[in-house]
Amino acid sequence: MSSLREYFSTDWAAMTHADWSGLIIVLVLTALMIGLYVWIFNPKNRDKFEQHRDFVNENNEHNKDIDREVEHGQAK
Repeated sequence: MSSLREYFSTDWAAMTHADWSGLIIVLVLTALMIGLYVWIFNPKNRDKFEQHRDFVNENNEHNKDIDREVEHGQAK
């Protein structure tokens, strides 16, 4: 058990500015990801996200009128 504790021990005094900034960045990104997961998976926000569920498959009239150049091997 002592070898495991020794393996995970940290010499805080020997940490450089790069070590501290990396640690702070990792902790901030972790907190942001946890906050994002809580926000997205909160049942109160379900209706907000359900309306955007099929945004890729929507047929907008605006997109039908756009003519694009057809290059070799492309379908129009």
